[in-house]
Amino acid sequence: MQVLKLSFLAIAMAVTGYTTYAQTADEIIQKHIEAVGGTKIWDNIKSVKLKGAMSAQGMEIDMTQTIVENKGMRVDINAMGQAGYTIITPTEGWMYMPFMGQTKPEALPADQLKSQQSKISFRNNMLVDKSQITKSSLAGKDVVNKIACYKLKVTDKDGGEQTCFIDQTTYFLVRTEMKIKLQDDDQDVAVNYSDFKKQPEGITVPMTYGTPQGDLKYKSIEINKTVDEAIFKPTN
Repeated sequence: MQVLKLSFLAIAMAVTGYTTYAQTADEIIQKHIEAVGGTKIWDNIKSVKLKGAMSAQGMEIDMTQTIVENKGMRVDINAMGQAGYTIITPTEGWMYMPFMGQTKPEALPADQLKSQQSKISFRNNMLVDKSQITKSSLAGKDVVNKIACYKLKVTDKDGGEQTCFIDQTTYFLVRTEMKIKLQDDDQDVAVNYSDFKKQPEGITVPMTYGTPQGDLKYKSIEINKTVDEAIFKPTN
């Protein structure tokens, strides 16, 4: 009888453990959202413009990222005396990189466009829009840059998957890992986030993005300023 009781207890603990495991992922995301400002404040964020620079291969590359929530995202890059850009909208995307030999804007292939379209939502990029998440699970714990983190697997409404690392103490998002389509190949991309600053509008955002190419350090951020949506159309 004692053996039977222990068997039922083991089954109950296994089931309970699985349920807690699933709930914990959602709870961690909720604590992250609260740590960076909360849903109500983030819902008021309609546009952002970040200006900064990246040092790569001995060059200083100026970058400006402009996002109008769910309407468009544009990244302007100035390097070697030339100006290029990438544009993503809900229906189209373009790239113009003269320092890579392009002489005119080129439309992004459908698969590359799809893999980038989540970026037209700053809230989605910062993992604060739970309506965009269709699935999340806790994949254990890990250490990122000496920071103890929760490791989450997150799937968005478009089927995009990423692994998110959330600081166990601050609940800030400190790293994301995902696959993106680049030149017909799936490539692993990891971004580390640091130098978190609380903005006057009430949200806390990272001002440094660590990438394989180098650290992108944003020097300023404009929130909810008027943006001419003509910038989401290609020029040249």
